[in-house]
Amino acid sequence: MEVTREALEGYFPRGNVAARLMPLPDYRCIYVKNTKGATSSILLWMHRIHTHDYDFTVCNIHRHHALPRLEDLGWNAVTRMLSGEAFRFTFVRHPIPRVESAYLDKIVRHENDRWRRKIRQALGLPKDHDQQLTFDQFVAALEAQEPIRMDSHWRPQHFNLMHPLIEYDLVGRLETFDADLARIREATGLPDAPVPIRNRTKRNGSLFDGRPGLLDKVRNIYATDFELYGY
Repeated sequence: MEVTREALEGYFPRGNVAARLMPLPDYRCIYVKNTKGATSSILLWMHRIHTHDYDFTVCNIHRHHALPRLEDLGWNAVTRMLSGEAFRFTFVRHPIPRVESAYLDKIVRHENDRWRRKIRQALGLPKDHDQQLTFDQFVAALEAQEPIRMDSHWRPQHFNLMHPLIEYDLVGRLETFDADLARIREATGLPDAPVPIRNRTKRNGSLFDGRPGLLDKVRNIYATDFELYGY
């Protein structure tokens, strides 16, 4: 399938497609970011490969990396890569822990209020609302939003990955990360650089424990992800 600049820019109502595309032309591969799907780990891994600095680390790899950008290569080169001239890969994650992670990371713990403002707006709450947003409120806000217009941290993954516009050679899973990364290395010739696991939080139990009704709501919101990625 031929992927065009016009199709990419027209996919999202608010644009910003370029930030999602991470090409490595020296290895003829391109990664499409899926927020809350190991993006920090993958970007740091790719940066280390690209710079040959296997010890490099940084707090925010999304802002501070040396990977080629779309504006460096040009639209024609990147769209050819997405159309099949390069190995196209990405990673997905089980929708249930992904939405839990989005809530805990961006709504509960994060110092920046901009994600909470998005949820308050979806719920019709005043901007100066200072009470903690509950998980029930978060799910209610997800139900109230048009999926394509959601923030990428909780937007359904098939939209983040621009399905069906982009055809992938490999869609890895966070749950089988190491094995799938090995498959990518084998297919592309990428070196066996160390892969740091970033932003992994262990916790006991689930926000859905004893709440089957809430779980059903989230399964409905992400029904297409469950179907497409076999969860």
